[in-house]
Amino acid sequence: METVWPRRLALIALVLAVIVITKGGFTRITDSGLGCPDWPGCFGAMVMPTDTERLSYLQERYPEIHVAAHKGWIEMIHRYLATFLGVIIVALAYFGIRYRGVPHYPSKTSLVLLGLVMLQGAFGMWTVTMKLLPIIVTIHLMGGLIILSTLMYLRARLRQAASGVGVGTPAKRWVLGGILVLFMQMALGGWVSTNYAGWACPSLLTCAAGVDVPYDFKAGFEIETEIGPNYEGGQLALEARAAIQMVHRVGAFVVIGYWAALLIWLARRNPSVQSRCQVMAGLLAGQVVLGYANVVYAVPDALAFGHHVLAVLLVIAAWQFVFDTDEQGEVLHGSLGRPQPA
Repeated sequence: METVWPRRLALIALVLAVIVITKGGFTRITDSGLGCPDWPGCFGAMVMPTDTERLSYLQERYPEIHVAAHKGWIEMIHRYLATFLGVIIVALAYFGIRYRGVPHYPSKTSLVLLGLVMLQGAFGMWTVTMKLLPIIVTIHLMGGLIILSTLMYLRARLRQAASGVGVGTPAKRWVLGGILVLFMQMALGGWVSTNYAGWACPSLLTCAAGVDVPYDFKAGFEIETEIGPNYEGGQLALEARAAIQMVHRVGAFVVIGYWAALLIWLARRNPSVQSRCQVMAGLLAGQVVLGYANVVYAVPDALAFGHHVLAVLLVIAAWQFVFDTDEQGEVLHGSLGRPQPA
C-alpha cells in the first residue's frame, strides 16, 4: 500500500506542531496571551487592527488589558499556525478513514489525533475567555506536547506500514518512564510560567539567600482557582510562587538523575546509540544552564524562550529512543537486554 502522502503530511504536521508549541511559549512569555481578548478573532476581526485611532478606542473598551498591535499579532499568528496544523491533521484523519481496514495502517491513531486537536482548540479558546486561568493554560501546554508525541507515533506507524518494521524496543519501558518524568517536569514548568513564579526565588539552592521564605505549597498548587480575574502577571502571593519555583527545581534534579542513569545504561548496552545519548545529554546540560541563567538574570524573555524550546527538543529526543529505526530498517536497541558483541 502506498503511504507517501500520509507520511509527508505527518512529517509536515510534526514540524508545524513544534513551531506551534514554541510559538505558544513565545506568546505566553511575551505576555501576549490576551493580545486578543476574544476568540477566534481579534477584537471582532480575523486580523489585528493597527491604526492608532482604533487601538485607542479598543484600549478604552478593554481597560483591563494592555492593547498593543504587536501583542495582537503575536497571538493571531499563533492561532493561524495552529489552524493550519489542524487542517493537516484533518487530512490525516481523512486518510485514516480511507485506509480503514488496511493491515498495519494507523487509522485509529489518525482519528484520535483529530480528537486531540479539537480538544486542544477548545482549551485554546478557554485560555483566552478565562483570562489565562493557570490550570487551563497548563493543560493547553501539555495538550500540545501530547499532540506532538502522537504525531511522532503516527509517523512511526506510517513508516511501519510502508516497510513492515515494528515500532518499539525492549528498553522502551525505561525510556517511557523517562518521558513521563519529563512530562511531569514540563507540567511543573508550565505551572511556574502561568503563575509568574519564575522570578520568585533569586538564589540558586535556596529561594533567597539569607532570607527565610515561608513556602505556601497549599496555595501554590491550588487547582480550583477563581474564574473571572485576569491572571496575566499572576495572582498568587510570593510565598505560593516560591513554593512552585522550588518544587520545579527539585523536579529538575529528578529528571537529571533519572536520565543520566538511563543514558549511561543505554550507551553501554548498545554502542550504536551513543551519539543519540550524547545529544540527549547535551540537551539536558543546556537546559540546566538555561535554568540557572534564568535564576541569575531574573527570567528575561530570551532565556525563558530558550528554556521552553529546549524542553520541547528534549521531548522529541526522548521519543526518538522509542520510535526511530536505523538505516537497515531494524528496530534500534533490539538487543538492549544484553551487551552487544564486539
